[in-house]
Amino acid sequence: MKSTILKSGLLALALISTITSCSKKEEGFTINGTIAGLDKGTVYLENTDEKGDKKIADSAEIQKGGVFAFTGKVSEPLLYTIKLKGEEYGATFLLDNENIKVEAKKDSIFKAKVSGATQNDIYKSYYDNEFKKIQAIAGPVYKFSDSLSQNGKVKLTAEQQTMMDKKWKDLQAFADDLTDKFIRKNKDKTAAALVISDRIVSYGTPEQVKTYYAVLSPEVQKSVYGKQLKEAIDLNDKTAVGVAAPEFSQTDVNGKEVKLSDYKGKYVLIDFWASWCGPCRKENPNVVLAYKTYHDKGFEVLGISLDDKKNLWEKAIEKDGLTWTHVSDLKGWKNDVAVLYGVKLVPTNYLIGPDGKIVAKNLREEALQTKLKEIFSKS
Repeated sequence: MKSTILKSGLLALALISTITSCSKKEEGFTINGTIAGLDKGTVYLENTDEKGDKKIADSAEIQKGGVFAFTGKVSEPLLYTIKLKGEEYGATFLLDNENIKVEAKKDSIFKAKVSGATQNDIYKSYYDNEFKKIQAIAGPVYKFSDSLSQNGKVKLTAEQQTMMDKKWKDLQAFADDLTDKFIRKNKDKTAAALVISDRIVSYGTPEQVKTYYAVLSPEVQKSVYGKQLKEAIDLNDKTAVGVAAPEFSQTDVNGKEVKLSDYKGKYVLIDFWASWCGPCRKENPNVVLAYKTYHDKGFEVLGISLDDKKNLWEKAIEKDGLTWTHVSDLKGWKNDVAVLYGVKLVPTNYLIGPDGKIVAKNLREEALQTKLKEIFSKS
């Protein structure tokens, strides 16, 4: 008798637990916020769709005291941004079906304090802890490197280069270790997929992306951000060393159409860059040197700009002495060729061989000179 009663009780508790968890999902989210310094206006709740386009999901009127509120429901934890009308930036956080509180100031919405967002707290913890530790070590290394080379004006000696190579290698190992531990610890959380996207897709290797994607739980792999990682993996396979470079065409500064196939029979460096990109401008003298050294031997460069303002693009070309062909559709990060090749950061480059196949990727600084010397010393 006692056993039957106990079983009935446990069944009832399980049923209540199921109803409670389901009802919480059905209830959706509530965002209660305040923006100090505002008594009126409109605040927007914005998210980014799977194509990367920003969409306004909802809007609310700001009441006296800067008070506003949103209610709704999401199918899974997703990144949303709270922003004011006319403002480009706002407070971005992982929104789930919870009661969330947002406290912000009029002139610094992006610094808003977000509480009650469990998944967001996990994601944010990476940048508050692991990433800050990485930055603390990276800062001095960058400063030392710039000081040693006088901001790239002085070529390092072989001994100095060896020393710097070791510093960069140690920094990378330190960063990789911290990021690895975070991803594995949170493999069943949306935050892990986002950190892989933030840090590994952009700064790691294709092999690392595949490795960490496999670490994620099946549920996270099926999430929006898990699917995006799979798309990145599939896209990389299409632009891997040894495969035929995807064909494309785009117009140059004079409006003339230029195709990748125009360069067949030659080695061509497809160089993704932008006038506003500091590291790109810093790398440009190295590309100029490579072009001057090997152009007569059959080496070409095709610059693809992620600019959206033609005048700034053209000024940078002239100022940096980039005498090769340049193309752009002036769509910024949505440049059609950049999207086709899955470019997530600049500078990014692909060295294409005479047969149209990808020979190497992301050759920067001395690596570019070494690879070209290796190629053209044989010819």
